[in-house]
Order: sequence, then structure tokens, then C-alpha cells
Amino acid sequence: MKLGILPCQGACNVGNMTSKVALKYVDNEKINMVCALGLPLGIEKIIDMAKQNDKFIALNGCPMKCSSKALDKVGITGYEEIVLTSDFGIEKKQKLQ
Repeated sequence: MKLGILPCQGACNVGNMTSKVALKYVDNEKINMVCALGLPLGIEKIIDMAKQNDKFIALNGCPMKCSSKALDKVGITGYEEIVLTSDFGIEKKQKLQ
């Protein structure tokens, strides 16, 4: 089984945190990072690469759920969804710390 993680790419503390968490677990064999920019832009090569994963985690930083929206846009459904601000009570701040 291959797991694709799509982290939030927001320029704030929770966006930065999702990227760091995803990178910690990515091994490019069983766990892959899904390109957050390529999906919404409709880049076919990126979409095809993403769809090679069997399961997905949308790792959202805030209630805007951009990672979930990107997966939805290309027809990837049935993913697990995490939202740092509401699921873990982390306050969103504009500072990256």
C-alpha cells in the first residue's frame, strides 16, 4: 500500500507545520508527498503521480481545508482529513514560528 500525504502549503505557522510533519514521514516508497500546487493547476503528470497512491491524507492547517479541496478537484475522494487548528487546538498565526 502506498500513502500519499498532501500537506497545507499556507504561509503561516500551521502551514509550515504540516509541511515539516509530512517531510518527516515521507520515504518515497510507502509514503509519498503529493504536490499541492500541481493538483489545483491541473498538471496531468502531477495528477497521474498522485493517483498512483492507494490512500491519502489531507493534512490541512486551518478550516479553509486547501489540501482537501485540491484532492477533491482532481477526483481523489475517500481520504482521511486532518485539520490542525480544530483537531488539535493549534492557533493559526501569521508568523511561521
